[in-house]
Amino acid sequence: MDNQTYLERRDSFIAAQLPFCTVTPQELISTGEHTYEVNGLELAVEPEVCRLLDSYLGLSKHQTKAVSETFGGSGIRDLRNYLALSNSIERAGKIALLANPDTRTVVGATPIKKEAIPVTSFFDFLEMFMNENDYAPEQFYTSEFGAGGVTVSLRPQHTVYDEFAPGDEFISNGVWFRWNLGEVEAGNYYMRLICTNGQMARVNDKTARTNQLDASSMRNMLSLPQYDGFTKTNLEKVKNNALLAMQTDASVGEVQMANRLLKRYGVDESVADEIAPYHQLLTSYAAAGYHLEHFPLAMSHSDMRMWELFNRLTAYATHTTDWEADDNRRSGLMMESLRMLNRPRDIQRYVNIFQ
Repeated sequence: MDNQTYLERRDSFIAAQLPFCTVTPQELISTGEHTYEVNGLELAVEPEVCRLLDSYLGLSKHQTKAVSETFGGSGIRDLRNYLALSNSIERAGKIALLANPDTRTVVGATPIKKEAIPVTSFFDFLEMFMNENDYAPEQFYTSEFGAGGVTVSLRPQHTVYDEFAPGDEFISNGVWFRWNLGEVEAGNYYMRLICTNGQMARVNDKTARTNQLDASSMRNMLSLPQYDGFTKTNLEKVKNNALLAMQTDASVGEVQMANRLLKRYGVDESVADEIAPYHQLLTSYAAAGYHLEHFPLAMSHSDMRMWELFNRLTAYATHTTDWEADDNRRSGLMMESLRMLNRPRDIQRYVNIFQ
């Protein structure tokens, strides 16, 4: 992405931002299953946003379903208002509600721990970071309406390379920032130089996070590249886990996890089954006389290395034509794939029909 394209994307994103208001949980009064009242104004709320607001109150999807089936919409209303008034909210002191003016519907909600961070303040900070640390825009990921925020990856003008295995080389000092109204997160990513395996993977550990862009927070963020641990610590973790994954079979449980991950990101079931063939593995084991309901999935070998499973996920995130080039799901799937790579491996020495 050249700078002119970045500026166009930035300005378009800012112009498309939805209006929002910040309220306390006590000011958000439930009047029905999908309606709320704020300062005397009745608001229609998207079902997904209702579930999100419920989670802020500590209500699970199963709990609200049970209350709805037993007491109806009035039961959910009364329970929500009781929890809000009793200060049981756990995740946010305030909540930013994003509204679609065309439909007059609340389409997004973001927890606010300190203060709402205007998108213009975020991009002003990003400009300062690039100027002071010699970075340039690399990729720009957004979600519909911007309700899910924006992730901007920056490439270093002076790249640092690291090779952990023959043919697997990374540019190791990339940087990413993610914004929503409630916080700014920062971390580093590694650009793999093998395109067929997926060209970018971001570390899942967040190096920094702030809930306000005051002078002190900006100074801390601006100085991140000066710390050796900003790239080295996480890169060592990725390298060690990659080498282990090259030598370790993925378990059936890990293939199942990858399959569910893809479906959670909206990937068609047939495509998910091709990338992470969980159901095929169950059939193969059954044909060999092993019914996996009697064996823990984490103790059963698949027919692929964990490294291959990881590469299948990153290749889809990078190369699929099912998503737009700037779809935020690409970066999200990359991050989740790397989280899988970095978790402890399932397999040691267990039943394996593929040997």
